[in-house]
Amino acid sequence: MTEDERDDPHLRTRFIVEIEGLVVAGFSGCRLPTARSPVVEYREGTDLPTARKLPGLNEYSPLVLETGVTDRSAELAAWRTLVEQGRMAEARRPLAVTLLDAAGHGAARWEFSAAWPSAYEAPRLDATASAVAVERLVVVHEGFERVVEDDGDDEDGVSNPVVNPPKGGVPQSGKPQDIDESRRASMLEADEAESDEA
Repeated sequence: MTEDERDDPHLRTRFIVEIEGLVVAGFSGCRLPTARSPVVEYREGTDLPTARKLPGLNEYSPLVLETGVTDRSAELAAWRTLVEQGRMAEARRPLAVTLLDAAGHGAARWEFSAAWPSAYEAPRLDATASAVAVERLVVVHEGFERVVEDDGDDEDGVSNPVVNPPKGGVPQSGKPQDIDESRRASMLEADEAESDEA
């Protein structure tokens, strides 16, 4: 393999977070979640003396975000306030995390559905320390996926998976890129129907 053919992994230091309706893209830390399916064992009397291994319900750990305190970061606390007020139709939002390559282009992307902040941690203040005040947000969701699309076959006939980078780079205002608006509309309708029935 020549130097030009190397496929080095991307560093974890450059990334953007897109939250629908929030103009917040810069975070100092982002811990992506784990997806797992617990094993359910099952056996019938006529089976061999070995339990079957069946997948249980899918489980997703939360996404943890950290950012320095600024005027713009107040939007994160306001997002958490929607949950505290029971306004879940507004609180649930699509969210995406994009890892950037050395040139600042999208290199890998994870998209989350029905995300909402389950916990907000204000910064610890200390007059004797010289450090940035950092807010922490714990975001739960109903599933996420690594977004990859196929750009066709290369000269060898081998399929080349490529990541779909965000269009237009870091969002400057309004809604983030590449979020399925129809999915959000259907979630809002479902939440409103639940509140009407209650």
